[in-house]
Amino acid sequence: MKHLKNLVIVLAVSITITFIFSASMGGDNFSIKEFFLNVIYGIVIGGSISLSGFLSHFIINRLNVESNPLRTYIILLTAVFMYITIDVFIVNGLWYRFVYHIPFERIFLSTSIIITSIITIFIGLIIFFIILSKIYMQKFITAQRETQQAIKEAELAKFETLKAQINPHFLFNSLNALSTLIHIDTNKADEFVSKLSGIYRYVLNHQDADMVAVEKELAFAEDFADLQAIRFNQNFTLTIQKFEGSENTMIIPLSLQLLLENVFKHNIISQNKKVHISISFEDKYLVVSNNKTMTKEVKTSHAVGLSNIMNRYAVVSDQQCVVEDTNDYFTVKIPLVHVD
Repeated sequence: MKHLKNLVIVLAVSITITFIFSASMGGDNFSIKEFFLNVIYGIVIGGSISLSGFLSHFIINRLNVESNPLRTYIILLTAVFMYITIDVFIVNGLWYRFVYHIPFERIFLSTSIIITSIITIFIGLIIFFIILSKIYMQKFITAQRETQQAIKEAELAKFETLKAQINPHFLFNSLNALSTLIHIDTNKADEFVSKLSGIYRYVLNHQDADMVAVEKELAFAEDFADLQAIRFNQNFTLTIQKFEGSENTMIIPLSLQLLLENVFKHNIISQNKKVHISISFEDKYLVVSNNKTMTKEVKTSHAVGLSNIMNRYAVVSDQQCVVEDTNDYFTVKIPLVHVD
């Protein structure tokens, strides 16, 4: 239907131009025969020019419009110009030879016929590129959308992979803590297991979510801190500022767990070296900050933690995480994402 519409436009314009040319060249006394001849000529020249559309579609489909738009356009311009030029001179030569019985040697020596042919070529190119511009832009936009969709799917796959790292990381740390407690205090080990089941239930329920409400994540962080308090004999404090924002404000799920784990992993925590952790809100960020005790030598790194959070935020938000590392404090600011 779209190609038929374009063909009708080309034919209508061609017929109109044919009558204008005929009138300008002395066709004042139009007969019925001349009228129909002009209509037929307009159809023939317009129809043959419209075939350049197939040529343009062939070129667009064979070349990569998105990666080489200028090159594609130049090739199109050159190919269509050559086609229309050859087409117009062939059609005009045959038309004047067999309709008006003018010898070939006189046709292309006629100034009026040559001028008419050049003007026809020029107008044909204008008509063609008006139609082509729409086709070309649609093709370019479609290619852009397909590329963006591919990027989105790749980023989502990356996101899922990053999320999948959290479970084994969390389980590994928890089992290490439980193994230590079993040899030190069996009662604390039982309490640890009870709290661990509740924590792991949250992990299982939210690990597949892209985002989670801030209030839910804060409640989870508090429960997670209670779990770690058993592990570290209450030798750290956690202060959480009350969240007064919208319930549609979200953050990456399990991000607070990873940030708290980083605190425990990189600091020596004891009765003499207590760590004070705060979770607060600043502008459009949730801020997790802690004082630094003597740095713990970390022999094994699973490359999860902070890099995981930063990579995941790069997928779902234009805002970046902010890390501030001074001599006395380590602070991470993660963006708050508002969902309609």
